[in-house]
Amino acid sequence: MKTIVFTGGSSLLAQSWIRQEQPHYNYILGLHERQLDQKRFNTIVFDYENPDQLSSQLRKIKADIVINCIGLTSVEACEEQPELAAKINVELSKNIALACAESSVKLVHISTDHLFDGTHPFAAETEPKSPVNLYGKTKGEGEDVVLKNNPSALLIRTNFFGWGPEYKASFSDKILRNLESGQISKLFQDVYYTPISVGTMRNAIEILLEQNAKGMFNVVSNERISKYQFGIMLATVFGYPTQLIEPISIDEMTDLTARPKDMSLSNHKLSVHLNEPVSSLERQLNDLKAEGRQLQQRLVIPYGRQDVSEKDIQAVVNVLRSDYITQGPTIQKFERRVAEYSGAKHAYACNSATSALHIACLALGVTKGDLVWTSPISFVASSNCALYCNSDVDFVDIDPISYNMSPQALEKKLIEAKGKGKLPKVVIPVHLSGQSCEMDKIHALSKIYGFKIIEDASHAIGGTYKGKPVGNCEYSDIAVFSFHPVKIITTCEGGMCLTNDSELSNLLGRYRSHGITRQASEMSKTPDGPWYYEQLNLGLNYRMNDVQAALGLSQMDRLDEFIEKRRAIVKRYDELLSNSIVQTPKQHKDTNSSWHLYIIRLKKNTHVTHRQLFEQFRAAGVLVNIHYIPIYRQPYYQELGFTSKGFEEAEKYYEEAISIPIFPGLTIEEQDKVVSLIEQPVGFQNLF
Repeated sequence: MKTIVFTGGSSLLAQSWIRQEQPHYNYILGLHERQLDQKRFNTIVFDYENPDQLSSQLRKIKADIVINCIGLTSVEACEEQPELAAKINVELSKNIALACAESSVKLVHISTDHLFDGTHPFAAETEPKSPVNLYGKTKGEGEDVVLKNNPSALLIRTNFFGWGPEYKASFSDKILRNLESGQISKLFQDVYYTPISVGTMRNAIEILLEQNAKGMFNVVSNERISKYQFGIMLATVFGYPTQLIEPISIDEMTDLTARPKDMSLSNHKLSVHLNEPVSSLERQLNDLKAEGRQLQQRLVIPYGRQDVSEKDIQAVVNVLRSDYITQGPTIQKFERRVAEYSGAKHAYACNSATSALHIACLALGVTKGDLVWTSPISFVASSNCALYCNSDVDFVDIDPISYNMSPQALEKKLIEAKGKGKLPKVVIPVHLSGQSCEMDKIHALSKIYGFKIIEDASHAIGGTYKGKPVGNCEYSDIAVFSFHPVKIITTCEGGMCLTNDSELSNLLGRYRSHGITRQASEMSKTPDGPWYYEQLNLGLNYRMNDVQAALGLSQMDRLDEFIEKRRAIVKRYDELLSNSIVQTPKQHKDTNSSWHLYIIRLKKNTHVTHRQLFEQFRAAGVLVNIHYIPIYRQPYYQELGFTSKGFEEAEKYYEEAISIPIFPGLTIEEQDKVVSLIEQPVGFQNLF
């Protein structure tokens, strides 16, 4: 892995480069002491006006490459502050060049196209400099001192555009913002240049670095174009009215410092090194548009997101091209794979975890007059599955630390229920966020009070309890997984029942598929022939198809990878939020969660309310959620007579809990954004 130091770490080039998240690079950003630190990367902080300070730090860093993006780039600012212009554009460049030469570090020095008087288009690297302003003069002198003190340096003359960071709009950003808001952009029709997108420029520099190129290179596009023409092209590609781009002559701007009318550069030397022409400006602008869509998508951070690879897609395509897209062999392969991973003997894939919970209740004989208990902090499916069987339901309060069903509260409720003769037939503990309930204690209570156990492990595939995989059914009769898109692995929609009991296994299979069996041993009479089947139960069509199973089977190959990434995100959240206004989730000593969710709780007596923090997240594009509204609060359950009485911990939880983003593709940058909204809440923002 190569270490790249960007001096001028907040610049357009630096920020564009690091957005690529290339694994073979380690980035260090050099930032002005008055700029905010960027937590995502290692940084060195210095004062631009103190050239010795930065060069001293560079000597201490064992970098492979230094890309010098520093410059006082405002033409007017250079004229107004000539000493500062010389200090930054010349002296600082010299010191960086010396530091890199002494440390045998490859230096890439970013220069400009403002080096000529504008009388000759397509200036080559060998053309004598003839600047018309102090900016061009100091940048030219900077080039000279770099090459004099570091002959191996790579110097880049350029004029680039692209998506700038939030705090610093680029030339193209300003035009696009005007276009979006319907404002006129007046651009010079008589000032020409050869602009290049920052992405195209970055790729060219990477190739030159691979070649260990040195000396001067014009890294620009092939096309000489006026600022006005560039604006027209930008509007056309992005689909805005070109009437919003108006021409103006630089000659009319008598108050401006002198500028060259033609800054175009020849890229012939670059094209030779690239062994191909630079892509057209139209292509670059279309790439810019596509990148913009990607950046816009990344501005919205969901609490969860699927991670579907090309391999996953190909697995689905292979099944679509096969003879069986439902009721085929891929389903059985997926079932076996999940069963083997979890340590259970039998597995049955369903079209959803809700369906899986329903047939689990049916297999355990839940019917009218029976009673099923579950956790109130879960999705409604955890209790609805019992209502589908016409049984009654009730809830057991949660543990204040794990937020799972409390074994203590369960025992207390069981004692009371025994006295009333209303013990549950089935208890459904819910492994909230991927952390297993204390199943040994719940199982021990089942032996005393005679109830069956369905583990709602919808969140928990990949988690462990007492060193064994969740889903092995050591402490339960049936376990259920979910494969919804935001879960640990996905089949688009889907679920699965697991059990170690052969009789339950047969019942699960039948209830999933219309109540039908093709096994002669289960039939009521001798089969009429090989086509024969019998319906033995009033079953349902809850089957998963082979297309979904193919996706799930492929996803299983990445399950451990997903879990590892989630746990890394959790570790970082825990560290960053250790002294914040929120309480981070705790792990029971016997569990190792799969971390489907990362649930924070707002501490008491903070300067922001629960609703304010939630709405602040949403307003910033961070799509947090609440998992969950207590089920007994739902209008349907209120009509059944439920109130909040007896669920003190669940009520406290609901007043404080927020699920913040966690998924394998969550970037450090996105995680930092989430954390920043907790560390520095802005207060109430109404989304409605």
